[in-house]
Amino acid sequence: MYNQKNEELIESWNKTLAVVAKLASVPVALVMKIEKNNITVFCKNSGTSDNPYSIGNSECLSGSGLYCEQVIKSQQILNIPNALLDENWNNNPDLKLNMIAYLGLPIVDDSGSLFGTLCILDNKEHVFSETTIGLLEAIKQSFEVQLKHLHQQHIIEEKQKLEELSILISGLSHEINTPLGIGITATSIIESNIENIQQKLASKSLSQNTLALGLSTIKESVTLLSNSLNHTAEQVSKLQDLLMSNDVKNYQLLELSSLVKNTFKKHKDILNIHNVKYKIKHQDNDNTQAFIAPDLLQQVLLILCKNSLEHGLVDIENPSISIEFENYLDLIKLHFRDNGQGIANSEYIKIFNPFYTTKRATGSSGIGLSLAKRIVTQQLHGEISIMDSSSGVHFVITLPKLADSSSSK
Repeated sequence: MYNQKNEELIESWNKTLAVVAKLASVPVALVMKIEKNNITVFCKNSGTSDNPYSIGNSECLSGSGLYCEQVIKSQQILNIPNALLDENWNNNPDLKLNMIAYLGLPIVDDSGSLFGTLCILDNKEHVFSETTIGLLEAIKQSFEVQLKHLHQQHIIEEKQKLEELSILISGLSHEINTPLGIGITATSIIESNIENIQQKLASKSLSQNTLALGLSTIKESVTLLSNSLNHTAEQVSKLQDLLMSNDVKNYQLLELSSLVKNTFKKHKDILNIHNVKYKIKHQDNDNTQAFIAPDLLQQVLLILCKNSLEHGLVDIENPSISIEFENYLDLIKLHFRDNGQGIANSEYIKIFNPFYTTKRATGSSGIGLSLAKRIVTQQLHGEISIMDSSSGVHFVITLPKLADSSSSK
């Protein structure tokens, strides 16, 4: 996410630098970033062939003789109308690119450390006006504010990750400790009954009734132990799904309406058991093609259906589920609705948290919706959200139509 924010920042700054270069009537506007002992082109004015610098170009900073080195050392503005006429600058490396005029300012990040420089350069003598200097100072301040906000966003995101991890650990502890506790109790009962039978057998006082009662208790305890172990294994399997890596899946161009219809047909027996009707709303002339991994979307749909069957549609007259497509130029929205009990607005912020459930007493683990969100956001590169609804629940899945570069590798 932080890298994605960096990419968005670079794109925004490139556009800003293009405007700066145009207003200042110069061919080059740059943001240079300090990276260890080097200084690197971080951003440049886009949309022009007059800028000889490329993003990623890097030079050793110390003793380089670059204009930017002086700005960083002095942490002050540097204004050179014509380096060819200045004995301090008539030999600097930027002259190789015919950049003889320079105006630069230091950029400071949120911690007060030097981020780099903001500068404009010209291939002819240029006496920079007060208006241009003021413009550059205003842009510098704007960039510094954006860096501060980016850093704060990063801190917030890291805090949220820690909070989610805490919830995950707490939920996992409960899900594992409960069946383990039952298993330990069952084991103790088994051991106690075996010991009792052995003692009575040794003393030749074991009656048929005592043996039958002991074996019955042992059998019940073994069943309890087996169920607890199976439940633990199931929770571990769900956790593995939740923490799964972004393995390469079978991404392909598919008609989503057909995929959804086939998914519901395949699992209609489960819906029939609960007397749940389903309806898929789709206009025949709508294009619902998208580049997607079908098994992942099917898994998300099954999670939502299971959530409705176990929570929303219990004791509901004429229960139903519907899927409706909303078609846009670059994306498709799937509206998943049921006519069940719905979810309280106060729960909206929690429902995608790992292990959050309102029905833990009935065996619900609370992993399903968090897994659905992870699949949609991290593997299908989309979004999933819950919407206000007058009746039942309403989820919206937003998916891009085009392939994401990271999904097809």
